[in-house]
Amino acid sequence: MRLLVPIAFLVSLSQPPAAATTFDHSAYDQVLRRHVSSEGLVAYAALHTDRSGLDAYVDSLARYSPDSDPALFPDRDHELAYWINAYNAFVLRGVIDAYPIASVKDAFLFSGFFNRQEFVAGGKKLTLDNIENDIIRPRYRDPRIHFAVNCAAISCPILENRAFGGPDLNARLEKALARFAADPRHVSREGSALYLSKILDWYGDDFSNWFPPQRPNPATRPTIVNYLYPYLPAEIAQDLAGDAIEVTYRDYDWALNEAKAKGSPPLIEDSP
Repeated sequence: MRLLVPIAFLVSLSQPPAAATTFDHSAYDQVLRRHVSSEGLVAYAALHTDRSGLDAYVDSLARYSPDSDPALFPDRDHELAYWINAYNAFVLRGVIDAYPIASVKDAFLFSGFFNRQEFVAGGKKLTLDNIENDIIRPRYRDPRIHFAVNCAAISCPILENRAFGGPDLNARLEKALARFAADPRHVSREGSALYLSKILDWYGDDFSNWFPPQRPNPATRPTIVNYLYPYLPAEIAQDLAGDAIEVTYRDYDWALNEAKAKGSPPLIEDSP
């Protein structure tokens, strides 16, 4: 006997709900609120067990993207928020699929987690490097994304415990930059040496070539210090004025950004 499947049911598998006007990140937001601390540490053991919310969100990423369904992303900020969330969610998914591990580099064979392991966004297979270097960086040309994407390592900028969204994306990115510049793990001064995160070295051209016009001296090619200067703690900024600065980039710690306490961080009901 032939099984008849209603056409409406088949359509529902490939189309977002009729009422949907923008892509929904709420499932991912709940995952972050439940399993990521305010310090950006992840309760991977708990997430490994309680993974249904993340899996559901990753499934939705696989079906829809700004490329496959542009109507769900009304402007640039909605698109960029999607790709930042997708990158971070795929990292979490890759880690818990391989868990327990000590480093994100152990999540795939031969340290290929970023350039060989594939995820699906809008029906297209992509590596994490594809998302960052072929989509986010060249399309949106905003160096602040380097303070929002998270690679599951201790030396990364923190993984925020709320999903990014289009309406407040600019404010969130500014906050991420300010938090990074104020964090002594990423920026610190010792005598004439300014110690900076290796991220600022790896992606140095982004901070020079995409120098926003609101920064000082936009007509000249800036140094990384000029880019950070408006966001540095006052004591560091004052010390830098007129001094010869020796910039040193810290070694990168690839250990997993794991919360060591047992269980999940408490559910965060409200966050600015």
